Amino acid sequence: MTGIVVFDIIGTSFSLEKPRQQLIALGAPPYALELWFAQSLRDAFAFSHAGEYQPLKEILQAELPRTLKLLDIEPNSAQLDRVMKTFSELDLQPGAKEAFAMLSDAGWKIVALTNGSQEATNKLLERAAVKNYFSEIYSCDAIAKTKPHRAVYEMIHTDNLEKVWLVAAHAWDIAGAKLAGMKTAFVRQLEKDYLAVYPQPEIAVENLPEAARQIINAAS
Repeated sequence: MTGIVVFDIIGTSFSLEKPRQQLIALGAPPYALELWFAQSLRDAFAFSHAGEYQPLKEILQAELPRTLKLLDIEPNSAQLDRVMKTFSELDLQPGAKEAFAMLSDAGWKIVALTNGSQEATNKLLERAAVKNYFSEIYSCDAIAKTKPHRAVYEMIHTDNLEKVWLVAAHAWDIAGAKLAGMKTAFVRQLEKDYLAVYPQPEIAVENLPEAARQIINAAS
């Protein structure tokens, strides 16, 4: 029996190597990307938890100069703009298109669920020539709450979230989906290890094609 496979977009389906390289060009260490994102996600989650909301792009943009200042880098506005511009130029993670094709051929419905905007996600999927695999794009902007809030996962149009798989490379995203009732596939490409204190995923794999294969096999 097939169902719905939900893909996280930023970091899971699309690589963040381009913003990393742009930060390195400014003199930042390679880990600057993770520092920037960790602080941005923290502040986005905190603001959402407090009952307000700002789109992720706005949080990232506000956070960037502060992160660089912590690294003793004082960029000008043009340099900051170049870093932010890379988010419209992200490349697919290795094996992403193969994973989408495998699931589509096996009869699964594929959707995107992102903390990014619907418009930006649509453009990324079109640019990567994989938009045809996706039936819907769900953005946190629609309900003004960030993942991993339960309400974000409940946006998926289904009468039973237990028929839905989330594929993500972020442990906090997997945990949120599990608590909302979804099945989950954790891809180790970013964080390497899952957290023992979180509810455990059904699948933990090294890459997206292996996630697709195991989801298909689990349904057979």
